[in-house]
Amino acid sequence: MDLNDYQSQIRQHINYPTEVGPYSVILALMKDVGHLSEKLDDVLINDHGSFDDKKRLSTGITIGDILFDIVNLASDLNYSLNEIAAINLMKHNKESENKDKSKKEE
Repeated sequence: MDLNDYQSQIRQHINYPTEVGPYSVILALMKDVGHLSEKLDDVLINDHGSFDDKKRLSTGITIGDILFDIVNLASDLNYSLNEIAAINLMKHNKESENKDKSKKEE
């Protein structure tokens, strides 16, 4: 699925007033990231880092919840997911170039 197609489809499921968008979404994002952290901590401590099918699916669902939050935050800031992905890729490419440049100067 294309990122922008996903974004337009998922926006049909928002459940907050759009005028408070970024502020409402960031709270949901923090909650969902905390939930993911708890799940990963549980797998690490209780299952020695091994995911069974049930925990793998549950973790995937939580990652999807985080993606939902990110889609809505990007949308509320008038970004498409493709734009966000391009910005992020540029950032990482620049960081890699700077690391390579630093290594050559050493």
